[in-house]
Amino acid sequence: MKYSKAISIFSFVAVISIIACKTKRETKTTTPVTTTPVETPKADVMPVTYETLKPLLAKSCNTGGCHDESRRRMNFKIYDNLKYFGAKGELKTHVLDIKNMPPDEKLTDAELDQFRRWISEGMLEK
Repeated sequence: MKYSKAISIFSFVAVISIIACKTKRETKTTTPVTTTPVETPKADVMPVTYETLKPLLAKSCNTGGCHDESRRRMNFKIYDNLKYFGAKGELKTHVLDIKNMPPDEKLTDAELDQFRRWISEGMLEK
């Protein structure tokens, strides 16, 4: 009898210790909360507009029968035409995704970024 009381007390203390250790371990191994840094817009970066795209369009798109006066609706010398194809998603598809426009030359990363920004910033004219 003497020993059974001691064994019961020892068992009780051991169970309590195990529970306490397990609870402590669980709180230590919780995953920390991570946050995604928010990119703040830079005040000195001007938006890309149709006006700022004009030199790139003249060099790469509005040349010899491609997207000039000979193509009516696909004449990218006219803002509304370029915006129409931008809104349809065709500019993104052909210029940014497939990268098959212009067909004869590849645009640089900076030029691709101009198109990407123009589309994402709302396809502004001026």
